[in-house]
Amino acid sequence: MTQSNTRLLVHFEFDLEAPPALAGLDVPGLQQALIDALGATVFNGMPTVSTKQLAKADVRVVGHRCRVEAESTAAQRIDPVLMASVAPHLTDDEVQQLCQRAAAKAPASPEALRAYLRRQALALVNGYRLLPCQVRAQTSAEADTVLAAKLNLTNGGVLVNEEHRKTRLKAGQTHVAIMLGEPSIRLTAALSGHTLSGPVIAVDIAALAPHRDLLQALWARQCVSG
Repeated sequence: MTQSNTRLLVHFEFDLEAPPALAGLDVPGLQQALIDALGATVFNGMPTVSTKQLAKADVRVVGHRCRVEAESTAAQRIDPVLMASVAPHLTDDEVQQLCQRAAAKAPASPEALRAYLRRQALALVNGYRLLPCQVRAQTSAEADTVLAAKLNLTNGGVLVNEEHRKTRLKAGQTHVAIMLGEPSIRLTAALSGHTLSGPVIAVDIAALAPHRDLLQALWARQCVSG
């Protein structure tokens, strides 16, 4: 094979007015749509024409490659800090992905925007993301107790381990302590009743958000070790 001794880069940048169906796509989707639109006419035509023109200067093309880059400049950009606060269960990569994907149809009202982003986050990831924790509360006999459990980062639910499912906690407790991690994180949860699966305990998502970085570090460490 003939070895090349020169490299040529011809760079064009096009400002496009794309329809909403294209402009609202995420980056991989937008790039693929534009690649499909350009098709063989561009990707085969450009090397062919270039080969003919360069031959006039006694230059022979011995190889070529192409790269497509595209981004939507019209779409609103979602603040990653806001996205992380409404969905602390998402990883950094998932937050960035959703910031771009959700921008096109994001409502203007702050309250509606938070609700919209929360729905989008759960549509992306709604499975359990569990971290071991301890529940510190009072039993129905008003004795202090510690229950082994798991905190679900996705919705703030606390699932007690099987050996504690029959434990009855004092009704009306609105400040159940949830302890996890090292250094220890203390969260406040509410008790709303009992089922066959044990006490119904949940931490508000707003209470998880300030601890997101450490919770994500614990989750990542668990995924690697698990």
